[in-house]
This record gives sequence, C-alpha cells and structure tokens, in this order.
Amino acid sequence: MTIHRLNELSRADLPTAGGKGANLGELTRLGLAVPPGFVVSAGAYAEHARAWGLAERLAPHLATESWDAAAAEAAELFERGALLPTLERAVREAHRELGAPLVAVRSSATAEDLADASFAGQHETYLNVAGEDELLVALRRCWASLWSARALQYRAARGVDHLGVDIAVVVQRMVSADFAGVLFTVDPVAQRADRMLLEVAPGLGEAVVSGHTTGDVYRLRREPLAIDDRDHRVAGREAPSDTLVLQLGRLALDLEAHFGCPQDVEFAFEGRSIYLLQSRPITTLGGTDIEPLPPPPELSRLQRKMLEANDNDRFPVAPKPLDQWGFRMVIPALVNAMRLVGLDIDEADERATMAEVWREFFVLPSPRPTFRLLGLPQRVATVLRNDWMAWWETEAFVRILEVCAPVDLRALPDAALLLRADRIEETTREILFKRFEGILSQMAAIALRIPVTAAVGRKRAEAVMGDLVSGLHTRTSEVNLALFHLARKAVSAGPEVFRSIREGRPEDLRGSDEGRAYLAEVEAFLDEHGHRESTGLYLSAPTWRQDPAPMWGLLRSLLDTTEPPSEEAGQKRYQAALDEVTHALRFVPGLSDTFRNTLLQLRRAIVFRERSHYDLARVFSAQQAIVGEIARRLHERGHLPSPDDIFYLTEAEVRAWLGEGAPPLSEVKRLVQRRRATYGVVNGKWQKRAFGAGAEGAAGSDELRGTGASSGVVRGRARIVRDEREFGRLKPGEILVCRYTNPAWTPLFTLAAGVVTDTGGAASHAAIVAREYGIPAVLGAAGATTRITDGQEILVDGTEGRVLLLRLGVTGEVAFA
Repeated sequence: MTIHRLNELSRADLPTAGGKGANLGELTRLGLAVPPGFVVSAGAYAEHARAWGLAERLAPHLATESWDAAAAEAAELFERGALLPTLERAVREAHRELGAPLVAVRSSATAEDLADASFAGQHETYLNVAGEDELLVALRRCWASLWSARALQYRAARGVDHLGVDIAVVVQRMVSADFAGVLFTVDPVAQRADRMLLEVAPGLGEAVVSGHTTGDVYRLRREPLAIDDRDHRVAGREAPSDTLVLQLGRLALDLEAHFGCPQDVEFAFEGRSIYLLQSRPITTLGGTDIEPLPPPPELSRLQRKMLEANDNDRFPVAPKPLDQWGFRMVIPALVNAMRLVGLDIDEADERATMAEVWREFFVLPSPRPTFRLLGLPQRVATVLRNDWMAWWETEAFVRILEVCAPVDLRALPDAALLLRADRIEETTREILFKRFEGILSQMAAIALRIPVTAAVGRKRAEAVMGDLVSGLHTRTSEVNLALFHLARKAVSAGPEVFRSIREGRPEDLRGSDEGRAYLAEVEAFLDEHGHRESTGLYLSAPTWRQDPAPMWGLLRSLLDTTEPPSEEAGQKRYQAALDEVTHALRFVPGLSDTFRNTLLQLRRAIVFRERSHYDLARVFSAQQAIVGEIARRLHERGHLPSPDDIFYLTEAEVRAWLGEGAPPLSEVKRLVQRRRATYGVVNGKWQKRAFGAGAEGAAGSDELRGTGASSGVVRGRARIVRDEREFGRLKPGEILVCRYTNPAWTPLFTLAAGVVTDTGGAASHAAIVAREYGIPAVLGAAGATTRITDGQEILVDGTEGRVLLLRLGVTGEVAFA
C-alpha cells in the first residue's frame, strides 16, 4: 500500500512509515492530539529508486566517499525522474481527502528517531505547502534529502548502510501555532535526569528546532511537576500560560513512560490546545550513569504462571527504592499464604526478595509443591466457614484506626517518628497474615466451577461464573456513589462552580462564595475517602488527598451523569444465573442447596477482600505522611536536594541519614541523579513486560481476545484513558479502553458502556465492579491500547471475551482543550 493514514500506523510500522511516521501513528493511537495526515510509504520511495537506477548511479560516489557528488547526482535524479501514475494519483486523492489548505511535508527515514541515533535535522521538512502540485515537489525533495551531503556523512560516521535505508514522507495539516518548540524529558544540557528542559517561541516550532529562532527556556522539576525557573530571551515577548506548560510537562512524562526512555518532544500550542508534532528518544545522554542491574531471575514454571496471572492493578509501574519499605509489610504475608496452601519457600529466597532494590517485574520466590497441597480443599472449606467480615470490623479495622490515628508528626522527635512507622508496619503485617488466610476462601470458585460446567456446559461456564458473582455491594461502590452525589452538588451549585470543574480549573473555586462552599463539600469527601490510592499501593504513589487531580477528573466526567450508579443490572444477572444452575442441579439431592450456600460464602469472601483493601490503603497513607515528614527534615537539614528525592533512597539510608549519618550533599545529588536515571530504565522494562506483551501479535487482526470478565455485548466508541490524569476524557456511553484499572478507576464504570483492558482477569477490581454495574468487560486483551484507536467504533463481547475493531472514528482528537 502506498498511502497510510496516521491512525492506521503504530511504532511497529517503522519499515513502512519511517521513524517519524511510526511515532506519530503511535501517538495518534494513544488518543493524543496529532495533526491529521497521511504517510507516503517507504516502499513507494524504494520502488521509484529502483525504477530510476539510483543505486547504480550513486555507487561510484559512495565507494569513494564523494558525498557532494553523490548528493548532486541524487538531487538531479529525484527532480527529473517521472513519478509513477499510481503514486501521483494516490497522493493527490489523499491530499484532497485531508482537506487542508496548507500542509507540512516531513521526511521520515527508516533509520531515524531511533534510541541510539535520532538523525535529527538530517532530512528536509517543508511547511505551509499549498496545493497538490507543490506537495508533489516537496515529496521529491524529501526523498532527495536522504542523499544530502550531511545525511551521507551522518550515516557514514555511525556505520549505517546507505543503501539499507529508505524514506517515507509524512503529510499533515498545518497547525496555526501561537507558540511551538521542543521539550526534553531530561535535561540534555545539564545532564540532569531530575529536570526537564523546554524551549518555546511564538509561531512555528521549526524555527526553534533548526536554531533560526531563540526561544524562551523553561526548566521543569519532574517530581512534583513544577516550573523551577524560566529564561525569557526576548524582553516583552509574549509567552504561553504556565497551565499549558505544565500540561505539556505531564504529557511528556506520560510519553516517556510509554516509550520506556527519555523523549525529545516537538509540540505546538494553538489556543488552549496542545498538538504533538513528534516524540523521539533523546540520544545525547551517553554519559548518564545508572546503577548495576541484576539479571532477570530464571523463573520456574509456577512463577511464570503467577506472573501471567498478575492483573497489574496492584503494580502498574515499577517501584522506586523506598517503595521496598512498603513491600516489607506485604511480602512476608504473601509468602505465609503460599505456605498455608501447601507450597514451600526457602527462607533465603524470601530474604533475597525482601532485599531487592530494583525489579523488572514483581514475582514471589519460587515455590515448591509439597504433600500439604492435598489438604487444600479441606483448608478452603474450613476458611470459608469463618466470618471474616466480623473479624475485620471488630478487630483488624479497629487496630488500623488506632495505629493510624492522626498525630502532629512535626512535634515528634526523630526516634518517635521512626517508632510510629515501625508500629504501623508491624501491625499491618500481623493483619495481612490473617487477611490473606481469609482470602484463600475465594478458591472456592474452583470447586464451584465443576457443578456450573455440568449445569450449563463448558462453553458458557466462564460467563455464568462471572454472573454468579455479579451485583455485589462493596465499599468501592459506596465511594463511587458518594462521588456521583458530589458531582450532582457541583451541577446544582451554580454555573461558576460547574464551569470551573468542567474546564479543569478547580483552583478558581476559591474566588466565590459558592465555590468555597463546594470546596468544603470536597474536603468532607476527602476526609472520608482521601486515602484512596490512584496508581497503586506504593509509598511513592500519591493518594487522592495528596494529589486530588484524578478525583477532579472523575468529577469532570460525572457532571453529565444524571442517574446514580446502580447494582440492579448485576443483581438481575446474578439471580438469573443462580436460578439456571440450581434448576439444572435439582436432580441430585441436596446439591442445589450446597451450591447455593457455598456461592453465598464466596460472594461474602469477595466483599471482604474489597472492603479490607479499601481500609488497608489507610495504612499506606499513614506511612506516606511519615515519609513526607522525614523528607522535609532531611531537606531542611541540607541532606536532600528536594523532598521528593527521598523515594530514590533505601529504607536503610533514610534511617541512617535521619540519625546524622548523611553523606555530603554533592554526593547525594550524584546518587539521586544516578537512581533517577536507573529508574527510567527499570520502569521502561517493567512497562514493556506488563503492558507490551501480545501487542505485536494482535497487529494483523480486527479481533482481540481476552478474558470475558463481565457478560453482555455492547457496541460504541472507544475512549483511551492512559492514566489517572485523563479521567476527564471519558464521556457517558463510551467504552473505556485502558492498560489496567484499580479501585480509583471504577467511578468511570458508571459512565462507561463497556470496559477493555490490556491486562487483568476475572478476579480483578475491574471485573468485580463491572459485574456490580452490569456492563460488559473484556480484560487481558493484550495490545488493546495499541491496536484500538481513540474514537474508533468497537464491539465488546464480555460473554465470549472478544473485542471487534469495526471502523475508525475522527482522527487527531485533541487531548487537552
């Protein structure tokens, strides 16, 4: 195929679309604001190069490294050679379909924008190209730029085979840019991994990138995101708003996480919208030092199955070094639970897992089956009979409230501060030991699968099992209902309150009596639910109280919802499935009653799991407050460059430095910089393993397969939501498509017509809440966020566990407006 629309491409299409085209296609698939356009394939160039005898004519010049002569020969050839009629016709038709009076025509070689060589500036770009004839001229010149003297010298210096490189050409609608420029997600000038560097100027960004215009320079702190300083190079020159600059910074960090390495991002601001013109790896950080990383462990067969079963809603990003402090509360309890079911784990392996600082993935030590596994059914039956919710409410939750009771942390001496942390850790570990024992009761689902299969057949068994645990009332659904009522209060509070939330400006609420009254309502909500996690149960991941941006995004989406979330549909599905199964089992005396009772206990176990998870988030929130206070003290004492650097220290370092054992600040700066760079590498590998598996294999099909986690079929428009900061993008009736979900995402389920995720399974939070609300869900559809284009029409079959890609929606939708 000669012409490819950007929304048909992804980064897997490098040989077809070149580096620039493939990356722009990837950005479009992510639902980001990319000017719409198309790519003239690298194959079209190669076909013309062969027809014109390019290799033969340039061979003598290449052999003698006569770069100027080769460039002149190529320029003449590409100017005078006859275009194939099929190509000329296809380009003209694509240009007319685009309907843009002015376009940008940009080279996209198959060896550019790579992690080890960017080829930035080596090939030509033509802006404000008007008309089909001018477009064809620009196309020829882009092809010829592959053979410019500077491009030849650049490839020769890097050992790139000249004849092994082809070139595609990207054609896009011109953006009427108010400002444009480039942002580096790490500072390549100062070689600082804790800071971003932005250069921006009025008008087109090409002038900044090419060096023809001197832009204003911003230096942005990465964590927490903020503008550290700015250098206005031209006095009195207009500058973009800080809000736009920070939105761009957040977007750039998302791109870095997605691509797994620091990015060089070209952008344009048009009004209050951000357009992405390119995102490519930064290739000038060769001197960045990272810590030695251990080789990935050899996994046993059981470990591989455990890793495949991980639904990633607990661990969507790689943990930072200090997160290991939180893991110390969890890992021993998980290991104990494995021993309870009859698996043996070596204590040395357990200690080694506890001591890990850098992880490419999270997996427990290798377990060995023992004869105790034979007693597992009896143990599950015993556990199932216990009233775990009663224990939780009368004992465990009481202890959590006691150990996490608010105190004035600033008034505590260092030793008392660490003692409080130790007490929280010890109490939590004891509670988790017993909680994980209670969660074993969910293994009753394995036993129930047998009579369900006998009753409805093998093909329907999985969907019916999902319906049998539908319609549960959990603490998560209570939070979602409270959030709905908070959104309705915003609607009734008046137009100023409504507009401030709709436009993503909650800070404006302080300017009116109605706004301040509404903020009091929000404060009351956060007092009750502010410990809810967003990214996961990490010490480094902020809660809603610490970073309310995800909560405001949820409120923004819920403004258009008039009906409260209801579990009625899920309860009807549960009752229908129960009636069907018990009716089929009625011929075996007592079996229907036994099945009904066991199912009731299983449903209670699931509710217990959800309730206890919600309450345990309080523990992590309390520990985060302690870490924040320690960070403040170390920073004020001159031991930390920034309080947020604390997450790149280990627990042992934090304890020692608090006790006056800190090294010189210059040494600390180097340590933090090294660990920030290391984390970028580790998190890139983590993301690739967690969310990249299976994406390539799905590329040739219009159907995705996953786990049917909530039955039903729905057809609608897909809305890709990449992280918690994009909650506000989902509109009522759209199908939520995301990499993973956790409890913080589930208020979106009151809006969504269906849910599709890259990872997850029937026991994940997404599945439980989707079944509560009775919406179809397909989880673990590998590559969904890559294969599905934002706005595309899809069909979600939660009964069969499949997603059909029907047709593409509007391209180039604006991510921020």
